[in-house]
Amino acid sequence: MLTYNIPDHIRGDTWNGINSISLSKDGNPLQLSGANILMQFRKDVDSPINLELSTSNNGITITSAVSGIIQIPPALITMNYGTYKYDLQITLLDKSVKTYMKGTWTIVPDISHI
Repeated sequence: MLTYNIPDHIRGDTWNGINSISLSKDGNPLQLSGANILMQFRKDVDSPINLELSTSNNGITITSAVSGIIQIPPALITMNYGTYKYDLQITLLDKSVKTYMKGTWTIVPDISHI
């Protein structure tokens, strides 16, 4: 499993997202045709979801199913400041489920806000 700590982001600003994430299994690109991808951000494992990105809500885009490449588009981030844990879980076409990535993301306070 890949660990990636997303760089700090200022609350209330538009996050650039992640342009490209390459997923693989046993050294080969992960086949993502028909996959459902879910990424949730929480303060702690059992705390409420603060942000959910998925292929279902257009928060995650499969850019190449054959090559196992996904993208997380830019988004306005309005979560409260603090450090969040996340993981990226994929349900493949055969209904198998696996977590491929995890990490943390710190949202820092903004001084100017609308």
